[in-house]
Amino acid sequence: MLYSEITDRVADYLDRTDLGTSASSPISATKIGKWINDTRKDISLKYDFNYLYEEATISTSAGTATYALPSDYMGHLTLLCDEKKLARVGAREFDELYYYEDGVVTSPSTLQLDESDDATAGFPEYYIDRGMYFQLFPDPFSTHTLTMKYYAQPGNFTTGADEDYMSRFHFEAIIFGTALRGAIYLDDAAKIPIFKDAYSATVGEIVKREKETKAKDAHVRIKSWKDYDLSTFRRLQRIDNS
Repeated sequence: MLYSEITDRVADYLDRTDLGTSASSPISATKIGKWINDTRKDISLKYDFNYLYEEATISTSAGTATYALPSDYMGHLTLLCDEKKLARVGAREFDELYYYEDGVVTSPSTLQLDESDDATAGFPEYYIDRGMYFQLFPDPFSTHTLTMKYYAQPGNFTTGADEDYMSRFHFEAIIFGTALRGAIYLDDAAKIPIFKDAYSATVGEIVKREKETKAKDAHVRIKSWKDYDLSTFRRLQRIDNS
């Protein structure tokens, strides 16, 4: 369903025939548009939808360990350096990567580095996701290509003809979620619970279908140590974390 069609449908659900063109109007296409985009972002947080999986690349700089995550990043980062998958570690493990012994920076023996690397610089082996950026270890000593695979926030609709997978196949959830925001804005006590229940039900049905699709497409893969963060791997191997 097109952006303009969703806007009109929401106005119908709200029983508004006074849809204005100005943002200052009591109810306007501009306001509804903002609610549509807010609802799309909310839906994207409900489940790891396959159609939101994106890939982006950047280049490292020698001696620089921290890099910003994409502006649309929503989580589940998989990071490759020159096609080699890096191991993700937790905060405790990463902070233990750097420690001082007699004034010399060293690397703990529990984490393996390539033989050509020293304690602080070399080919990156590990990374930590710190929310708005990620940090590599060791610091890269040259230029490499980093490939980031992650779930991305859907882009904003801006023109009437805008349409994507979500609006084509999940349009009911967008309509009900947007109408709920409109009813709250208008303080319509009668419509708020109706749209709230409808939105919850449609999103639940979408998530159910997506889970069923993923189950059908699933295949058996033996996990390796790189599928776990260090603390989980140590626990599974019954290694003392003290």
